[in-house]
Order: sequence, then C-alpha cells, then structure tokens
Amino acid sequence: MRRQLDVNVMDPSVVEDPFPFYEEVRSTGRVVWNSSLGGWMVPGFDDCSTVLTDHGAHFAAVPTNPEVLPWFEAPTMISVDGSTHRRLRGCLSPLFTRSSVARWEQRVRVVVDKLLEPLLDGHESFDLIADFTMIPTVIVAEMLGVPAERHGDFRRWSNTIVSNLSWGHEDASARATLLRAATDLNIYLREEIQRHRRDRPDDLLTAMVQMAEAGEMDEEEVRAAAVLLLIAGYDTTAKVLSNTLVALERHPDQRRVVVDDPTLVPAAIEEVLRWCGTVQAVPRVATNDVSLGGSDLAAGDMVYAFVAAAGRDPARWSDPARLDVKREAKANYGFGWGPHLCLGAPLARLESAVAIEQLLLRAPEYRLHDIELGPSFFVRGPERGLLDARARA
Repeated sequence: MRRQLDVNVMDPSVVEDPFPFYEEVRSTGRVVWNSSLGGWMVPGFDDCSTVLTDHGAHFAAVPTNPEVLPWFEAPTMISVDGSTHRRLRGCLSPLFTRSSVARWEQRVRVVVDKLLEPLLDGHESFDLIADFTMIPTVIVAEMLGVPAERHGDFRRWSNTIVSNLSWGHEDASARATLLRAATDLNIYLREEIQRHRRDRPDDLLTAMVQMAEAGEMDEEEVRAAAVLLLIAGYDTTAKVLSNTLVALERHPDQRRVVVDDPTLVPAAIEEVLRWCGTVQAVPRVATNDVSLGGSDLAAGDMVYAFVAAAGRDPARWSDPARLDVKREAKANYGFGWGPHLCLGAPLARLESAVAIEQLLLRAPEYRLHDIELGPSFFVRGPERGLLDARARA
C-alpha cells in the first residue's frame, strides 16, 4: 500500500515551522508519497542514509537540467555520480582539506573582527544579514579572486538563486528572478575566467583554470564549479550562522552554557545543524524499480531525503526536539552525507565557529528582532533581521 501525504512544502506556514509537518510525515510512514512535491519523502535517519550513501546504483544525483538547475551550464559534482563525480570532486578536494582550510583561519578572524567593529564603536544594533553573515561572502570571493567591489553582486546572486530554489517547483515570477541572477552570474564568471587566464592571480579560480588547461576539467565545468562554490560557500553557510544565532537567542539557557564555556561553540553549531538544519531536503532520483521502507518506488521517481526531519529522528536521538549543546556527539546530515558530503564543510564550520565565538565574547546577551525567513524551504534560514547588543570592550 502506498502511503501518501500531500503538502505544499513551499507554503509559508511550512517554511516558518516545518517540524510539525515532519512528524506528520514520520507518523504516516517511512517512505511517503507527496503528489504536491511530485516525489517520495524519506524522514528517518537510517533510510536517509540508504538514499544518500548510494553511489547511483539505486538513487542518483539529480542531473544537470535547465528545468531544475538553470544556473549550472555544465555538470557539477552535485549533479553526477560515478567516475564523473569522482573526477570533478577530485579536482577540487585538495583545495578544501582541513589543512588547506586552516590556512584561512587568520583571515576569517580579521573579517569577523572588521564586521563586529560597529559593536565596539558603540552601535547597539546592526543588520544580522547585511553586516554579519557577510563573512562567507568575503572569504569565498577572496578564495576565487573576486575583487572587493563585486562582493555585493556575489552575495545578491547567491541569495537570489538559493532563496528561489525549489528544484523545478518555482512559480513563474520566482523562476524569472532566478534565471536573471543565474545569467548575470555566468556572464560575470566568463569574464573572470578570461582575466584569470590572462593575469594568473594566485587564487582558487586560477588553479581551476590550470586544471582546465591540463584537461582535468573543461571551461564550462570550471564555471559551473565556481557557481557551486559561491552558492554553497555563501548562502548556505550564512544560514548555518544565522540559524545558530537565532537558536541560541531563543534558548538563553543554552546560550549561557556556551558563553560560560566557549569551547562548546563547535558542539553548539553541530547541535543546531541537527536540531533545525539549513538544508531541509536533498533530492535524488530512483535509477530503477526499488523497494525502500516498505514502499515500491519506480525508476525515475524523485526521492527527497528529508535530512532536517532525520535530525529529529527519535530512533537515533533521545528527546530530539530539545536543543542541547552538551548532547552526545553523533554525526548529523547538516552538511550532507555519503559521496556528496559537502566539500566545503570544514570551511563553513571554521567560519561559523569563529563568528559565533567572537560575537558571544562581545555581546553575550544579544537580542534579535524583525527576523524574517526567506521563501525557500529547501535551504531554510533568516534572510533579514536586526541584532541588538551591548558589546563588551
């Protein structure tokens, strides 16, 4: 028997608080059809693992398709499996090892200090999004060699694309907005790639251009990879950071625990990733007829690993709806899982930890107001909001 629950996940009420919906999915079944979404919803931790650790034998990455991912003009590591995935990921993975990322820590600290200057200058309120979560924009743009005067464009393009991301379920207006941003971004990156080919600045984009010249990637793949690094490197990381700030502010007892023991900052970030996530669902495609969780899936069916629901799976965590920064450490799906585990996770964790640590040091009793979530369900997090604080000198 096919278990079914039809809910529009892009409905603002679901985006605002998806967790009652996740529990309804969980109570309906392990694998549940949603005709509104046009696919199967998978809420359990172990079942999500089955989907996400598959290398394409039964569940494959969503292929590059202008109807689904119009901002990529070539395959990327998130849209392919097998040998092509290994080739594309292998080109970039040496640039994102823990040791490579560690070399950016001092620069991250400088950027964080600069963005927190308004607090030390006596300003008691500043924009959480525009003035603070700019951190990953600056770092990723600098890694790619993007001039400072274009950082604002980078952030705008990334936010527009991610905010309207619905894996082909966008309405006409959202899709038109998304396409304009994607077009502008790709035009700019073509120009940047040409400049890097000519001037050879010492940065990540030049390294990618050299890979293309060595035949490891082609130019379209270089540009698509740069788009991916921008989107994953800015918007999702910014929302990891802002989600953590919101969660700690709404749980002052947990914030006090972290303020009293700053070594718990990384654990707090991991707990927020488990507790509310940023990426809510990861799509895959069934490559053949397959049974999962007592349901029969047909080849070509869309399968959504609801990783945010998996983060509250009571079969894995006790009292999963409670935020507990001292919770026993267990791996979560905050940065994906399996062969498509986020390549930039070490950088995102570094940026978030430094930012949270330094903000709590300066403003341990910060308050947030006028927080607004964007329209995106799939990558969920604040897009507007103000932070009030009395900073410690």
